[in-house]
Amino acid sequence: MHPVLSLLAGAGVVSAWTEIHHKTFMNKNVDPIVLPGTYTSHMHTFFGSDAVTKDMPTSADLQKGCYSGENPNDLSAYWVPTLYHVDGDVFTEVPVFRFSTYYINSFSEIAIPQDFSMLSGNASAQSQAAAGDSPNNLEWFCEGSDERESDIAKFPTSTCDQHLQVSLRFPNCVNPDNLAEYDFSDDSNKCPEGMKQFSQLRYAVRYDTKSVAPDGWSGDAPFQLSCGDAVGNGYCFHGDFINGWFEDAAENMLNNGGGGYDDGQFIGGEHGEAAAEATCTPADQDPDNGTSDYWTSVEMKGGDVPADASETSAAVATPASTTFMSASIPKPTFSHKRKFATRLN
Repeated sequence: MHPVLSLLAGAGVVSAWTEIHHKTFMNKNVDPIVLPGTYTSHMHTFFGSDAVTKDMPTSADLQKGCYSGENPNDLSAYWVPTLYHVDGDVFTEVPVFRFSTYYINSFSEIAIPQDFSMLSGNASAQSQAAAGDSPNNLEWFCEGSDERESDIAKFPTSTCDQHLQVSLRFPNCVNPDNLAEYDFSDDSNKCPEGMKQFSQLRYAVRYDTKSVAPDGWSGDAPFQLSCGDAVGNGYCFHGDFINGWFEDAAENMLNNGGGGYDDGQFIGGEHGEAAAEATCTPADQDPDNGTSDYWTSVEMKGGDVPADASETSAAVATPASTTFMSASIPKPTFSHKRKFATRLN
């Protein structure tokens, strides 16, 4: 590894955003955007509204659910491929220490539309070239370290002192007349013709690798994403999003400039004016179908399962992962650097 300047820093840095932390509420082999109506997806880890199943929900559906975040105005659905520690044929889920969403809207023109969904990243990528030179800025690194791999979409090749972290940006331009058409803004923060800019979403995921790999690693990291086919790389990391913000709060986000990390601005609405956990408990709404087991999900996709394969389905619990806020979390930085867009097919 070698030290480099973070891709999230530099010219064009903005300071207006709102930050929300979310707890994990489900691991399951469903993807209502890419494979709606089926249990044939690779495993995903879900956050946000629990009103998400194999079937594609509307924003109104999500807003009837129980949320795993800290803003009662945001019942969006967020998910990423599940990360595993691999030891032979044993796949152990790596606990998520913290899943954070950031909405940046210094250049927004419209509020995030209702019933809007989008993807970022390439779920089939198994190399840096396939991950692409993309404005999604996919990057794996050790929290608190300036070291980066030459392939920034590869897991670090030495033990993280703190948490293993990944960062991913989403498109921020959409055709209001056809929500299936979306893209990234360019270097000058302008959208493609016919599109309008909305608040840009970014995922930041921190994983508790010490709970499953206490002795650390040197060389290829002993981790594999559910979308991957080999340990040591994170190239296929991707993110999915379905908007569940209540309309008034989405408008407030646009009008209020996105909030600020330093001033603690909160995006409020009729469902709340301060951070609050849900009074309900988010959970899998279709517990009798699908699976939370890695090898069962492979089998349900029609893949080959080793005869002696097994999974440690219950990852080691981390008390700190159940908390939302921490004074030790560093202030994030953002960039509007333009690269070529990649789409998840």
